[in-house]
Amino acid sequence: MRKPTIDDLLEKVDSIYELTMLAAREAKRIRLKDKEAREPLQKALERIADGKVRGQYLTPQEMAEYEKNEKDRREALAMRDRLVIPPPSDSRGKK
Repeated sequence: MRKPTIDDLLEKVDSIYELTMLAAREAKRIRLKDKEAREPLQKALERIADGKVRGQYLTPQEMAEYEKNEKDRREALAMRDRLVIPPPSDSRGKK
């Protein structure tokens, strides 16, 4: 198992961030295909260095899903911030 250098890897992608996301995604694919895979991240880095894996770390469909989830999350937070919880009532029957 060869260990590609960071310089080799950065020649294949635009940034260290993209490399990180691409490697994590490929490692996850490897793990999903083979539950017993050993060192899936190392295999992913080797595949990137060999030019077998390239592309964006998010596909347009995944980006749309991410944006929808973010919108839903922001709306839920806004609703929570507007929610007014009344103080507890005194249920002992005091008059």
